[in-house]
Amino acid sequence: MEILIFLNYALALPLRLLVWVYQKTISLDHGLVRGLFPYGYCKFYPTCSAFAATVLKQQGLKGLPKIIHRLLSCRPGTAGGVNLP
Repeated sequence: MEILIFLNYALALPLRLLVWVYQKTISLDHGLVRGLFPYGYCKFYPTCSAFAATVLKQQGLKGLPKIIHRLLSCRPGTAGGVNLP
């Protein structure tokens, strides 16, 4: 049982790394151009990448359905808002 918990979090590490690289490079809210958007760009709080990083840290791979649902709701025509993990 403990090995499954370990694997859940260990296999989430590459995804956490990808989120971190995205945030530091091309993210409009966290990346190199964040100065162009002083009030933020994302319509959700926290941003989708921050939400994904938090969920992966807290729940590991078990949080993937939450992340996918959040990413699918981030499209034109949605209201946005606060969605805490």
